[in-house]
Amino acid sequence: MPKLAELDDYDRCLEGAPAGDVATYCSVRVVIEPNNSSKIWHLIESFSSDHKRHYNHKHLYRGICMANCKQLVLSMTNMTKNALKADKFDTDFPYAFDGTIFRDTPGHRERYGEMVNICLNHRLNQTHQLRAHTEIETCTKNTDTVEVDWLDMSFLVVCTVIISLTIMSTYYDKSINHKQDVAHYKQDVDSKKKMIFVSFSMLRNWYRLTSRSQEPVDKDLRFLQAIRFLSMFLVITGHAALLCAVIPSQNSYRIEMMYHDISTMILTGGTQITQTFFAMSGFLLAIHMISFASRRKEKLGVSMLLKTTMIRYIRLTPLYAFVILLHATWLAKLQDGPFWKLGSELERTMCRRNWWTNLLYINNYVKADQPCMQQGWYLGCDYQMFFIGILLVIMTNRYRKLTIPLFVLAVVGSYILPALFIYYQKLEGTFIVTLEAQRFIFWYDDIYLKSYIPLHINAGNYLAGMVTGLIYLSLRKNNIDPSQSKWFRILWKMVIPIAVSSLLVHYIFYVNDYEKPSVWMAVYFTITKNSWGVFSCIFLLGLTFQVAPVVKRIFDHRIFEPLGRITYAAYLSHTFVMRLFFLSIREPLRFSYIGLTSMIFSSVVFSYLMATFLCLCLELPVTALQKLIVGNFRGITFRPINKT
Repeated sequence: MPKLAELDDYDRCLEGAPAGDVATYCSVRVVIEPNNSSKIWHLIESFSSDHKRHYNHKHLYRGICMANCKQLVLSMTNMTKNALKADKFDTDFPYAFDGTIFRDTPGHRERYGEMVNICLNHRLNQTHQLRAHTEIETCTKNTDTVEVDWLDMSFLVVCTVIISLTIMSTYYDKSINHKQDVAHYKQDVDSKKKMIFVSFSMLRNWYRLTSRSQEPVDKDLRFLQAIRFLSMFLVITGHAALLCAVIPSQNSYRIEMMYHDISTMILTGGTQITQTFFAMSGFLLAIHMISFASRRKEKLGVSMLLKTTMIRYIRLTPLYAFVILLHATWLAKLQDGPFWKLGSELERTMCRRNWWTNLLYINNYVKADQPCMQQGWYLGCDYQMFFIGILLVIMTNRYRKLTIPLFVLAVVGSYILPALFIYYQKLEGTFIVTLEAQRFIFWYDDIYLKSYIPLHINAGNYLAGMVTGLIYLSLRKNNIDPSQSKWFRILWKMVIPIAVSSLLVHYIFYVNDYEKPSVWMAVYFTITKNSWGVFSCIFLLGLTFQVAPVVKRIFDHRIFEPLGRITYAAYLSHTFVMRLFFLSIREPLRFSYIGLTSMIFSSVVFSYLMATFLCLCLELPVTALQKLIVGNFRGITFRPINKT
């Protein structure tokens, strides 16, 4: 079969042109024209029909140096050119991004489209006796210049303001430290006005980042920082694997054969790690809000709902908006290469068009198929569940006798609703991570859009976390230690093996095409989706009550305190780092486990380095100002759990 990806030499094409000549390099999508008389075509059709485990080999990717292509076409007769031209035909699969996403694409298609079609069909006919429709996606010229507009300048202004505030605040904080004692940075200064002035102090925020609370609840739950960090490591692992499928590969067959190995389901099913974050978010929300409500004489009401959601919005949004602005401006200007525009200009355009869906936290429903910062779907879903969770706490606070019925109703609803949705939408019994969907970062994948990112699909695990928070408070109040139970200890030790084993079962959906709609698949989807949150909650309770003291001590280590706190910033910034490092390659990626491992670790290190600066210079200062101006419910704060 034709290779999925072949590229002319990018640098030689653009830099090797004679002085004064305009050199152009184009990235092209190729769709092979059906040919029933061709054995190769039948092989392509047969191999691609296993669409859950194989790429669509009817769809190819080519990088073309237009100088070479032009020279080839000029050497042909008109009869040969006409014979090689292939018109566009209907297909039942997406093969290119919307042409309006990339700047000047319509003009490039008009100018070079016919020439590219002839050139590529000449190559394809010579090697495989096939023809194809071609569509230019992006073109780069050696005369392209960096264009800076008002939005690019606004990012520089924002950076200048943040850096200036950090320098001035740090200098002021140091100047009022008359005793030159580090203890000065660990405690509040003597007035609210001074606290505002020192909110951007790098020294003070460093100690805030590395400090450890001695409150009983915080000491109980200190291990959550380790789980945040380790889960973020798994998130980056998954996104590195996704990047290997997004970037055209030299050895795609090896990746496809991985899907014939049942152990690969641990990687594809690893998307379930998101449910752990939802469970932790619900767990902390229940503990903090119910503890806060129990200390108040008056009932919680609408004002509390509005205030808590406002505080969370202030807590999350400034850093989120800053990274969105970075993606919408300077990301596309920082690198180049045959794949660079595909990853950077795509993000630039979507963040300029759809940034508002992110900042309103509705991006998991609105414009979900053209996302800015695709990982932001989790933030939208989590924010929506936070609102619902607060509403549920307020209702149980006002009608205490209805606490159990309300939670039972909510949990039952979180099982029934997704089951009905899966059934009537005729979806699979699990989230199928296909290779072809990954080529377009899931933009055009119905399974992703309908059964992975919506609130109604993920609510069950958030509610499981809230129920676990209620159980934790009840156990502490009644001085009950579940770790004394033999059965609980056995159950806790079985959680991880059962959770991992449950992922292996997903293999049946990759090797079979079951008839849909299906009642059993709808039920299976809901149970397996929500079981991950249940597994997470059992694991959390076990660590809280020290079922495994050695594991608890490791997870309580000081190193995880700052690593856990900067995970939100790392979650926002890691896709920027991965684009910057890996989308500037000059040839199709050669997949290997060593290469994947190096990609993961380098992404983790540099994402956390970037996150440290973002946290110290923006996230922690905003949190400090929010507490001073809006308040934080007498010491109760709401920390985001991060992310997918």
